[in-house]
Amino acid sequence: MTAINRELVEQCLVELSSRADQLRLWKSTGAPEVSSFSEALEQLFTDSGLDDPLHAGTTGFGKQCELELIELEKALMTINPRLDPDTLIASSDMERVRNLASKALATLQTG
Repeated sequence: MTAINRELVEQCLVELSSRADQLRLWKSTGAPEVSSFSEALEQLFTDSGLDDPLHAGTTGFGKQCELELIELEKALMTINPRLDPDTLIASSDMERVRNLASKALATLQTG
């Protein structure tokens, strides 16, 4: 069983739910804070260890949170990561991602 870095999952959900964070991080020209859509996606599912347990239903986050994270993952897969940050952040698809990430974050923090 792979341990999930819950703190990293929460950090990624905060970033994916916040337009202000996205504007600050994804448009950054360098240190100390920099990120991108692709980096947030990679950190959420791969770097945190979430991917396999999520699909196996063994995260320990509860069924509702797992369902919300899977819905978020599906929405994230509809995003074109090659868009420039302004276009990507302003897109209706990204607005949906922010809403789903907010919902999953709330469930994770209360569960």
